[in-house]
Amino acid sequence: MGANNKEIAKYLLLIKKITAWKIKSPDHKYLVDDVVQEVFLKLFKQNFFDENKFESEDDRKMITSYIRRTVHSCYLDQLIVLGFIRRLTKAERLSLVGPYENIKKKKIEDTCEGDIALPPIESPEQYIFVKEAYQWIKSCFDKLLLNISNFDRQKFFEAAFWDFNEYDLPLNKLAVHIGYSSSNPTQELKRFIDKISLCTQPHGVVVTNPHEQIQFLRELIAHSEERT
Repeated sequence: MGANNKEIAKYLLLIKKITAWKIKSPDHKYLVDDVVQEVFLKLFKQNFFDENKFESEDDRKMITSYIRRTVHSCYLDQLIVLGFIRRLTKAERLSLVGPYENIKKKKIEDTCEGDIALPPIESPEQYIFVKEAYQWIKSCFDKLLLNISNFDRQKFFEAAFWDFNEYDLPLNKLAVHIGYSSSNPTQELKRFIDKISLCTQPHGVVVTNPHEQIQFLRELIAHSEERT
C-alpha cells in the first residue's frame, strides 16, 4: 500500500529537519530549499516512501540514516554545481603523488537521478571529489604552516583550523588555551585561511569556512570508507 499524504508529510518534515541541521554555514543556507526538494524527488522516484514505514524504532533509524546520507549526497551535488569543488582533469590527476596514488579512477555515471540501492548512495565520483578537496586543503595548510616559525602560533592554527569544533571555545579563548598570545587571533586566522584558499583555488577548492567545510568533507569520507 502506498504512502498517504500524512505519511509523506512526515517524511518531508524529517528531510527538512536533517537538511537544516546539515547545512550549518550561513553562506550555504540559501541551498536548504533546493537540497530538500532534490532529496524529496530522489526518494519519491525510488518509491522510498511507499516501501518504508515508521513501524518500529529500527525502521525509524534506518529511514533517518538513509535520508541523512541522501542529504549528504545532494548537498555535495549542489556544491559541485556551484564550483565549491570540481573533479580534477586527467592531467592534474596524473600529476598527483603520495596519498593521491591510491584514489581509484573509474568511469563514473551521474548518481543524483539514478537508481541507488540501500545502503550506499555516494558515487565513486563524489568520493574522488571529496578526497581530492580534502587532500588539497591539507597539502596547502601544511605548506603554509612551514613558513611559521612561532611554535605556539603553529599549534593555534592547527587547533583552530582542523579541530575547532572539538574545543567548543571562541577563538580568543582557544588561543589562550593553546598558549598563544595574540591581540587579534580571529584576524590572524582569517588571513591564514585566505592564504590557504589562494593555494587551493587553482585546484577547484575554495576555503571560506573551514570549520564547516572540514567537518563536512570528513563526514563524507568516513561514510564512503565505512562501506568499502
